[in-house]
Amino acid sequence: MKIPWLVRDSKSRWAHLFIGGTATLFLYQATNRVHLFEPRLLPFGPVDSAMPFWPWTVWVYFTEYVFFVYAYFFMKDLRLVTRYYYAYMTILLVSVFVFLFFPITFPRADYPAVGDTFSIAALNFLRTYMDAPANCLPSLHVSSCYISSLCFWQESRPKSIFLCFWSTMVAFATMTTKQHYFIDVWTAILLTAICYWFFFYKTELHGSGRAEGAIP
Repeated sequence: MKIPWLVRDSKSRWAHLFIGGTATLFLYQATNRVHLFEPRLLPFGPVDSAMPFWPWTVWVYFTEYVFFVYAYFFMKDLRLVTRYYYAYMTILLVSVFVFLFFPITFPRADYPAVGDTFSIAALNFLRTYMDAPANCLPSLHVSSCYISSLCFWQESRPKSIFLCFWSTMVAFATMTTKQHYFIDVWTAILLTAICYWFFFYKTELHGSGRAEGAIP
């Protein structure tokens, strides 16, 4: 399958960052707070029941936002940046479709963040101002970290392996901060694997000209 080569130079890189960032912010917040159907709670599985509540892991959770910037701006081959962009946007759109028509919520009220530590304040800020308890399955937090890690595989495997390890830490943090169920995590990983395989191995970029900074 042939797909257009989108990110070719600094100008197109910034333009598509604006498009992708705006789409992420709008679509996620809209489905997070406005529901066509009543969000459902899921029963806890063995992993959910065994997972502790560690509010301090919210700092690991917040590192997701570094992944986007690092992957998008520090990948040298702009062909890989384009593939990453396609994969991420597909993950976003598939996730938003599920959020819209099959909304899942988490019982955060069962895990109140009480105390006067900086970590408790950060977690309560996340819960109050950044993220309502819906948009659970699949975890966009987890999928965006893993795709931002895997996109480096063809350019720097040590870097990709380290980032995948850190993505796993983030995945655990989504559960220890009581933001997500275990099923949210593994479905996000499955979605990431499919999108990565398709856009990095089953597509061909086409278009005229040579991308600035791309490996020949």
